[in-house]
Amino acid sequence: MPSTFDGVGEFGEPVATRELESQQHGGPVTVAIGKPRPDSNRDGIWLCPWRIDGIGETWATGNPGRGIDSWQALESAMTIALAALEGSGYPVQPPGRDAEDE
Repeated sequence: MPSTFDGVGEFGEPVATRELESQQHGGPVTVAIGKPRPDSNRDGIWLCPWRIDGIGETWATGNPGRGIDSWQALESAMTIALAALEGSGYPVQPPGRDAEDE
């Protein structure tokens, strides 16, 4: 997993995590959202890194959430991470819940 992201720097401690389970992959899946910060390469733009652990290799992205402020960058990162998880082909659910419960 890359520890740095272009324009973002270090991922650092996550500000939010969601713990899920993958029966297909046989274990926990963690979605983590990093701390939003100003883009070091462009004025007036904020970036927010995200990553997904537990479905094969860690997914860390060079495509952080972006926005005009920290709020929008955080929202964008959560949206991108959710779309990546949904498009991964690995069904996940909250811990202790079976896919049939849906």
